[in-house]
Amino acid sequence: MTTTTLNTAQAASAPASNVGSAVKELATAAQKLVAALWAAATQSSVVAPRKLTAFEEAEQLRAYAASLPKYERDFAHDLFAAADRHEWANQ
Repeated sequence: MTTTTLNTAQAASAPASNVGSAVKELATAAQKLVAALWAAATQSSVVAPRKLTAFEEAEQLRAYAASLPKYERDFAHDLFAAADRHEWANQ
């Protein structure tokens, strides 16, 4: 027959050190989380505008040309032609 002896003082102290280290790790993780959230909240959210395609640029120019008054009709026609040339040159 075999006899097994269990030292209860040693078994009870082992979980306490694990709990202590877990609490320490949790506090460190919480500190890092708070720092990351603060950095994200205070960071400016300026997004660089994307580059327009040649078609979109030409459409903007056409919209401007269409908004000109009737006495600027010749200038508006020049802008429409420039928009067409720009769009066709960049296809």
